[in-house]
Order: sequence, then C-alpha cells, then structure tokens
Amino acid sequence: AVVSTQSTGMLENRKNMSTSLAASKTQLDQMHQEITRTLEKITSREKYINSQMEGPIAEYRRLKDRLAEIEEKYRSAGSTVTDQSRTLAQITEELEAIKTQMDEKGTTMTDSGPLVKIKQAITKVKNELVQMELRIGVLQHVVITAKVNDKTNMTRDMNSEDHFTDLKTSF
Repeated sequence: AVVSTQSTGMLENRKNMSTSLAASKTQLDQMHQEITRTLEKITSREKYINSQMEGPIAEYRRLKDRLAEIEEKYRSAGSTVTDQSRTLAQITEELEAIKTQMDEKGTTMTDSGPLVKIKQAITKVKNELVQMELRIGVLQHVVITAKVNDKTNMTRDMNSEDHFTDLKTSF
C-alpha cells in the first residue's frame, strides 16, 4: 500500500512535471521567437546604422590619421624649435662677447691717455734733439776755435825768428 501510494504520487508528479514542461516549453518557444525577432531587428538596425555611419566613420578614420600626421609634425617641429633655440642662445652669447670686445676697444680708442703720452714723448725727444744740436754746435765752435788758435799759434811760431833759429841749429 505504501508502494502504491508512492507510485501514485510519482505518477502524479510526473504528470504535473509533463504539464509544467509543456507549458514551460511553450513559454520558452515564445521567448525564443521573441528574442530571435528582437535579434533580427537589432541586426537590421545595426546594418542600417553601419550603412548610415560608413561616411562619418571613414571621415573619422581619415581625420584620425591626419591628426597623427600633424602630431608627428608638431613633435618634429618642437625638436627643431628646441635646436634652433639652443643655436640662438649660442649666437647671442657670441654676439654679447663681441659687443663687449668692441666696447673695450672703443673705450681704449677713445681714451686719449696713450695718445697724450705719445705726444709728450715726441715733444720731449724734440726738446732733447734741440739741446743736442745746440751742444753739437757749441762743440763744433770749440773745435773750430781750437783749430784756428792752433793754426794761428803755429803760424806765429813759424814766423817768429826763434823758431827758425832753433830749426837751423838742429840741422
């Protein structure tokens, strides 16, 4: 009797499960059809959107590639600007050094101190030259006077009789 009750319970459960399975299968089939229709709609809309977006997507890709090119040129130009800035800094330093040298040379060229010293030295040499010419003149006069005196003395001596006498006796 227990077995028969169990068996009847199982049969009843089986019957309930079959009924539930049939109902669930029907609901699942309806859900499947609905999901399939929804997927078809989605696929259809996706194809429509893709066809509508082909132009803008192609434009986007073209612009993206162009942006990459421009960014590369920008990086290249940035390094060129950096190099040019370094070169400019070097040239500026050289220019400042040359300006400093020019200012120093200009200062020494406009500084009349060395020129005044040269003029003073030339004046001093001229004065010394005049003094030396004067001394030479005096010395020449002394020498000429001495020569004239010697000749005069010699002529006088020769004209004097004592000298002839001395000469005659000595021969």
